[in-house]
Amino acid sequence: MSDEIEFPVEDEPVASVIVLAWQSAPLLMDCLKSLEQHVRAVPYEVIIVLNEPTSELLASVQRSVRGAMVLRTRVNVGYGGAHNLAARYVRGEYMVLLNDDAVVHANWLEALVETVQRRGDAGAVGGTTLFPDGTMQEAGCVIWRDGSTVKVGRDLPAGTRKFDYERRVDFCSGASLLVRTKSWLALGGMDDAYYPAYYEDTDICLKLAELGETTWYQPRAIISHQESASTNSEFRAFLFDKNKAIFRERWAELLAERETAEPWDPQAIDRAAWSAAGRPPRVLMIDDQVADPRIGSGYPRAFEVYSTLQEVCGYQLSIYSSLVDGSVHNDAMCRLGVGVIDEPLGEHLDGVFQPYDAVVISRPHNYERFAPTIVYDAEALFHRRIARQATFATTDAEKARLEAEATSMREVEREICEDADAIVAISEEEATFCRRYARGQVYINGPLLAQIEATPSDLSSRADVGFVAGWAGGGASPNVDAIRWYVREVMPSVQARVPGARLLVTGINPPPEALRLESSAVVFVGSVDRLSDFYDSVRVIIVPMRYGAGVKNKTIEALQYGLPTVSTNVGAEGVPVDPELGALLVSDNADDFAARVAALLEDHGAWEMQRRRILLQIDQWREASSDAVWETIVERVMKVTRPSGGVDG
Repeated sequence: MSDEIEFPVEDEPVASVIVLAWQSAPLLMDCLKSLEQHVRAVPYEVIIVLNEPTSELLASVQRSVRGAMVLRTRVNVGYGGAHNLAARYVRGEYMVLLNDDAVVHANWLEALVETVQRRGDAGAVGGTTLFPDGTMQEAGCVIWRDGSTVKVGRDLPAGTRKFDYERRVDFCSGASLLVRTKSWLALGGMDDAYYPAYYEDTDICLKLAELGETTWYQPRAIISHQESASTNSEFRAFLFDKNKAIFRERWAELLAERETAEPWDPQAIDRAAWSAAGRPPRVLMIDDQVADPRIGSGYPRAFEVYSTLQEVCGYQLSIYSSLVDGSVHNDAMCRLGVGVIDEPLGEHLDGVFQPYDAVVISRPHNYERFAPTIVYDAEALFHRRIARQATFATTDAEKARLEAEATSMREVEREICEDADAIVAISEEEATFCRRYARGQVYINGPLLAQIEATPSDLSSRADVGFVAGWAGGGASPNVDAIRWYVREVMPSVQARVPGARLLVTGINPPPEALRLESSAVVFVGSVDRLSDFYDSVRVIIVPMRYGAGVKNKTIEALQYGLPTVSTNVGAEGVPVDPELGALLVSDNADDFAARVAALLEDHGAWEMQRRRILLQIDQWREASSDAVWETIVERVMKVTRPSGGVDG
């Protein structure tokens, strides 16, 4: 490996990375090498400040580093002074402070820049700091009432997901901190009162807050850091005490509102971190798994509920995944600021710093395990699905088992309705069942998904039949029966009319029972990152469900994307279409189902007519409003239940 380090020379860098090295700086080259290797997608420049360097360090940088601006001071100008010096030469929209004893991970700079660009009120963004062994060093910082500080998450084990979500913080340390250049200049940079080091980063984040700008923690921007490799412990302690006194005097009024210092107490640190985020109402969501729109089974709707409560209402969500490992987190949850609980729920509730304001539970088996609750999300009545499944049983024993299971589940769902403080249904039909037994309010919040637009492609770039499937439940999923019925009973007639017609099936991890149907005419495309691209490529969507419960989100979604859709009556259940418009084609007869699919595949006029009907239906939906929306529901319930102290273990 070459000892030379070469940075790109950009005419218009987006970010200016400032690396400060003091005296001998033995880890500087490792830091610079990591920058060279791991920053790819953001145009950047590197400014190295050699603060009172040894002759050996100066010679090493001059010999090995290309493409960086190198500034040298003959005396120690301190941490703030060195960064203020570098700021005179910055060309990027963002200044990024990076310690010389840090090593950046892949996408470190990209994550910082993406976050500040997406969050318009952000004046600064920091990231995850790990010890070299992977143990957590910092996930943002909080300030105590006495002016001392603590690094959130310190010493948590490698791989922890406790703070794997974006959130507002008091400050992030200057070991890895992005600041808008214009904000830095407006503040006049770092205050030299803290010379030579410590509290400059804390001070500047509070000054940004006075400008109306926030500081955010972005867990995807990761560095490994030696922590104070450049100073000895006694001198460091002296500087902390000296500068804490200056800091306390300057920010006395603000500090009076902070939490009392309890750095040894994890619950106190969590409470202080919550205070730094603005003390939002806290909502616990319980579901089988973390919502991912790609997996279907009601999760696209669940994801939209998360988005509404988190971004529109400003609540702080924590999600407990009851069946699938909660550590399987996704970037969408991170960006929303939703926390995923990766420990047993009982342990989590025992460790929370105060009760949750509300709990929302989805699916009856979760209600049985985790009740009492406040809001039950009745995304489907499961007893109806099981009863319908029984009608397709192939043996008397299987039919009897399913009928008994349906009766038992109906009793469970009746008890939930009697017990819950509030219930959210997604159709009038299911709300009627809930109202029959409910002691609390029953709300309807329709299944329409926001921010979906009709796909633009015309017929010339479309082909094939599409089935958007979720495989939760494995071989017992209603989608297995649906695709089996279509392939065996419907598709032969479709292919007789339209030779070569294919079925494309989406969905993560289809079970063997479904994969047995794979052929040149039945293609399992797997996970689709952007469902809009899939909908924009196919010509017809089918929803061949023969049993199930609740409104089928896949049917609503297909229509909202503007796709001519052929469905069974079960697939069309609860979908609020105007029968006079005829936007959804419905049939339970295999030959009739096939004729409708074939007509849409081969008849351009029929496809265009159906598309126009769908667009008219979409306009009608936009003019209508739901009986209630999630922010209203949760807020009403919290007003009723907060006097009792919320929900804890």
